[in-house]
Amino acid sequence: MSVKERITVTIDSEIAAQIKELAGSTSSFVETAIREKLDRHRHARAMLDRDLAEARRADPEGFAEAEARVAELMDRHFGGAA
Repeated sequence: MSVKERITVTIDSEIAAQIKELAGSTSSFVETAIREKLDRHRHARAMLDRDLAEARRADPEGFAEAEARVAELMDRHFGGAA
C-alpha cells in the first residue's frame, strides 16, 4: 500500500487554469509531472553511469587522471570531493 504525503504547491493562476483545462485535477497533474521528472533523472543517471563505465574501461589511466582533476577542482571551488 502506498502512503501519500501532502505537500503545498503555489502555482501561477494562468498555469493553474491551463492545468485544469488539460488534466482537470491539479494534484494528479503535479504528481504525474514529478513522477516523469524523476524517471528522466533515473534514466539520465543510468546513462551517465554506463558512459563512465565505458570510459573507465576504454582508458583506465586517462580516466583516473580526469577523475583526480575533477576531485581537485571540486575541492578548490566547493571545499569537497566529487
